[in-house]
Amino acid sequence: MNWKHISLWSLIVLMFMGCQPKNLITVDYDERNLDTVSVTASRGYQRPPYNPSHTRKNDLLHSKLDVRFDWNRQHVLGKATLTLKPIFYATETLRLDAKGFDIREVALMKNGKKTRLPYKYEDAANLFITLDKKYTAEQEYTVYIEYTAKPNELPVGGSAAITQDKGLYFINPTNATPGKPQQIWTQGETESNSKWFPTIDRPNERCTQEIFVTIDKKYQTLSNGILKSAKPNTDGTRTDHWVMDMPHAPYLFMLAIGEFSVVLDYWEGRLLQYYVEPEYKDHAKAIFKHTPEMLTFFSNRLGVEYPWQKYAQVIVRDYVSGAMENTTAVIFGDFVQMTTRELLDYSDMNESIVAHEMMHHWFGDLVTCESWANLPLNESFANYSEYLWFEHKYGKDAADHIRAREMAGYMTQAVVRGDAHPLIYYGYADKEDMFDSHSYNKGGTILHMLRKHIGDDAFFESLRVYLEANKFSAVEVHDLRLAFEKVTGEDLSWFFNQWFFTKGHPKLKIKKKYDSKKRQLNVTIEQTQNPKETTVFRLPFDIAIHLYEGDKPQMKSVVMTDQIQTFTFDVRQQPLWVGVDADRRLLCERTYDQTVEELIFQYRASKNFMDRNDALKALRYKQKDNPEVKRVFEEALKDPFWSLRERAVDGIELSVDKDMRIIRRIESMAKDDKRSQVRAAAIDKLGSFNDERFLTIPKEAVEKDKSYMVIASAINAIYSANKEEGIKYAQKLKDETNISILLSVAEIFAATGDAQYTSFFDNNWKKMSNYNAFSFFDYYANLLIKTKDDPFILAKASDFRDIATDPNTGQWSRYASASAIKKLRDNYKKIKDMETNYNTLNSYIDEVKRKEKDATLNKFYKNWK
Repeated sequence: MNWKHISLWSLIVLMFMGCQPKNLITVDYDERNLDTVSVTASRGYQRPPYNPSHTRKNDLLHSKLDVRFDWNRQHVLGKATLTLKPIFYATETLRLDAKGFDIREVALMKNGKKTRLPYKYEDAANLFITLDKKYTAEQEYTVYIEYTAKPNELPVGGSAAITQDKGLYFINPTNATPGKPQQIWTQGETESNSKWFPTIDRPNERCTQEIFVTIDKKYQTLSNGILKSAKPNTDGTRTDHWVMDMPHAPYLFMLAIGEFSVVLDYWEGRLLQYYVEPEYKDHAKAIFKHTPEMLTFFSNRLGVEYPWQKYAQVIVRDYVSGAMENTTAVIFGDFVQMTTRELLDYSDMNESIVAHEMMHHWFGDLVTCESWANLPLNESFANYSEYLWFEHKYGKDAADHIRAREMAGYMTQAVVRGDAHPLIYYGYADKEDMFDSHSYNKGGTILHMLRKHIGDDAFFESLRVYLEANKFSAVEVHDLRLAFEKVTGEDLSWFFNQWFFTKGHPKLKIKKKYDSKKRQLNVTIEQTQNPKETTVFRLPFDIAIHLYEGDKPQMKSVVMTDQIQTFTFDVRQQPLWVGVDADRRLLCERTYDQTVEELIFQYRASKNFMDRNDALKALRYKQKDNPEVKRVFEEALKDPFWSLRERAVDGIELSVDKDMRIIRRIESMAKDDKRSQVRAAAIDKLGSFNDERFLTIPKEAVEKDKSYMVIASAINAIYSANKEEGIKYAQKLKDETNISILLSVAEIFAATGDAQYTSFFDNNWKKMSNYNAFSFFDYYANLLIKTKDDPFILAKASDFRDIATDPNTGQWSRYASASAIKKLRDNYKKIKDMETNYNTLNSYIDEVKRKEKDATLNKFYKNWK
C-alpha cells in the first residue's frame, strides 16, 4: 500500500504551532512504502443484529401490469411498465426485486417507443438496470420489462402466520383433483409479490397500479381498486382491466381468479363484493356478517371515513394464511366458507376475522409500517379491532373474553416457550418471525392499556390525528407516540419504552393485610420478573375495596413505580374483597393468594369477565370442601355471558343420586340456551354420567337442534351411555358433510376397533380442511391400532405415506397423515418383537421428510424423534 505519510516530527510541529495562524509553517513530508496492515476486529464486542427500514433511492409512482398464465407449467407471462423518479439524489441506475424470473426484455419507454436498456440479473432476485441518463428528483422515467415468472419453482419459505411465500399460487391447475376448483390467487406479504411481478418490494414503498389480466372467459377476477373494463377476446379469453388510483404498498397488490359467485352489497354508495364458491352464494352475506355495519362503526370510531374505492372479500382454496388485508380486496381461507346453519357455531370467528382485516385498511393499508420491525403498527391495531367490534356489538364481557384469549396466546409464546422479545423488534433473525403473538396479541393488549391510561376520548382522537397526519405514508412507532403526545400533552416515552421497546411483562405477586388497630389496608405488590432481562414496569391501575355486599366499592387509583411497593388505605373495617387492577387492564402474570370466601365474593361482586372467569377456575376443585362453592357454580349456570355458563356446566361436580335438581337445570340448558356452545357443553355433561336415563335430550338434539356442534356432542353422549346405540346413531350420520359431525362419527368408529369402518375414513379425509385433518387422521390411527391386524396396519400406513407425499394434497392433510404414520410407528415401539414393523414405518416417515418441500412442515418434521 502506498501512502503519502507525514513524518511524526512534522506532525508534532503542527500540533504546537497550530495556535499561531499568523506564522507560515512549511512542513516537509516524505513518501514511504508501508507494509500491508492487517486489521482484526475485537472479540470483546459483537454488534447485535439490526434490521433497518429499506433505503429508498427511487420512488415507484405507478405500476402497470399485463399478465396471462400458463396453467400447465404454472408460469406467469408478464409485462410490467413502471414509472419512477429519484427520491432526492440524481441517479442513473435502478434496482428492482424480481425473484425467479426469466427476463425477456428491459427497455425505456418514451413517447410510446421502447429503447432497450442494459441490465444485470443477479441471484435470480435482483434486477439492476442502467438508465439512459442520470435523472434528477424532478424527472420521471418509465421502464418496461417483459418476463416469465415461475413462483412454483422457487424454494418455499414462510412463517407461522403465512405458511408459504411463493407469491402466486395455482390451485388444481391441471384439474388433477376432480371436484376441486381451479384457481389462481396471490399472497404478497411480506415480500413475495416480487415473485410474480417486478417491483420495489418493501413496505415503505407505495404506488398506484393497474392490472390487465387475461383469463378464460369462464373465470371471475378480483384485484385492487375498480374494474374499469372487461374485454372479450376472439380466442375465448377475456381481458379484465383493474385500476387502483390511490397509492399503497406493493405487498398489498392482489389477484384472485376462479369460478366464483359474486354477491353485491353497498355501503355509503360504495360497492361491496363477496366472492364465494357457487354453492355458498346464498350464504355469502352471513359469511361476511355485518360488513356494512362494521364499515360504519370503524369509520365513526376512528374519526376517519373508510378511505378506499370499494370493499371486496374473496374465499380461496388452500390458502397459506388465515386472511390478508390486500387493499380493497381481502382474501380469506376456505375455513370461513360455511352455510348459514354452520355459522350458528362459528359466527364469532368469522366476525373477528372480518373486523381484523377491515381495520387493516386504516392501519396497514392507509398508514403502513416502514419496516417489518414496526409490523405491530399494522397488526396490533387489527388485533384490537376485534375487541372494539365485540365491545360495540355484544358488550364488554364479549370483548374481554377475546382479550383474555389474546393474552393467553401471548403468554404461551413468551412464558411457555420462553420466546420473549421487544414488540418493536429490530433484532429479528428473519422478517417472517415478526408474525407472532407479540405483534398481534401483545400489541392489542398494550393498546388497551394505553386507552385505559389516557381515556377513551383522548385515545380515539389520538388515532384520528395519527391517521390524518400519516395517511398514504410509511411510519415508525415514534410517529404513533408523537400523535398521542400531541393530543394528551403527556410525555409518553415511559409507556412506549417499557411496552414497545422492552421485552417481557410484569409478574406480580400480590399480598394484602388489614391492620384492625390502625384501620388500614396494606396492599403489597412485588414485580418478580428479572429486571436485568426486562425492566421494572411503571403500572397505573385501580384498586377496588369492597366493604359491604351490594355496595359500590371504594376505588383507589395508584401508580406502581418500584419493584416492591406497598399501598396503604384508611379503611373502617376488614374488606370482603380487594380487587387489584380492578378493570384488569394490565398485561401481566399475577399470583394473588385469596381465601375461598374471597374468591366466592369475587365471582358474585365483580362485573368484570376476567375476575369471574378466574374465580371459577380457582374454585373448581374446592367444591367438596365447601358447599358454598358449589352454589357459586350453580349461580354461574345463569351467568349473563355464555362462556362462563359453559365453564360452570363443565366444572360443576354432580352426583346423579344427590343433585337431580341441578341436573334438570342442565337438561334445560341443553335444550334452550341461546348459545350452541353452552347447549353442547350441557349435553357433554349429561353424557359424562354414562347413564341411559339422561339420553332423551341428546336423542332429541340429534333430530331437532339446528347446531351441528350440539348434534356432534349428542351422538358422543349417546355412545358414552350406550355404545351399541351410539354406533347406530354414528352410522345414521356417517354420510353427513358437516365437519363437526364427521369428527364425532370418526371418534366413535375409532373406538370400536372394527376394520369395516376404515372405508368411512378413506371416503371422508379429503373433506377435512386445515387443522381438522389432525383429529381425523388421529382417530384413523387409533382405529388401526385397535384392530391389532399388523398387515392391515402396514397397508394403510402405506396409503398414509402416499397422501403425505402427494403435492396435490393440502399442506395440513399431508402433515396429518404423516403424523398418523408416526403414531402407528410409536405404538410398535411399545410392543416386543415388532422391530420390523417399526422400521418399515420409520422408513415411510423418512421418505415423507425427504420429499416434503414446504418449509413450515419441514420445521415440524425436524422436531420428530
